[in-house]
Amino acid sequence: MKNFDTILLAYDGSEEGRVALRRSLPLLHAGEVTTHLLAVVPLTGAVAAAEGFYTESMYQSERERVERILAEGVAMLEAQGVAAEGVIRVGEPAHQIAKFAAEHAIDLVVVGHSKRGVLSRWWQGSVGASLLDRLDCSLLIAQDPGSEPPEA
Repeated sequence: MKNFDTILLAYDGSEEGRVALRRSLPLLHAGEVTTHLLAVVPLTGAVAAAEGFYTESMYQSERERVERILAEGVAMLEAQGVAAEGVIRVGEPAHQIAKFAAEHAIDLVVVGHSKRGVLSRWWQGSVGASLLDRLDCSLLIAQDPGSEPPEA
């Protein structure tokens, strides 16, 4: 298997996202790896703003929250000796992750996984599952092996 020279970590600040960062550390330390950390301001806020349901201050507040999450992720990686470029995008997460991966010739995308019940998965969808058909590179869906799935 080809080495992963350029890795994109999609990071949302959740516990699952933190697990993905920790579990990807061996890959990030394997030779000279370029690491990007991507956080996405969800499109739902931008759509609501366009429709008048979401004020500019609400959008700015959400963007600032995502900026703090991204800074936290970059700091976590730096504490482990990994230099990472932090980037924010606005839009639907799976689309933005795939777009960034294509633009930067990413070899591997890493996302966290949240175990949810069937109804929750149907309602909210899965970024990981959405990425399967959108990426032209490898995808690693990291999860905590000790976590239990919720009841359906």
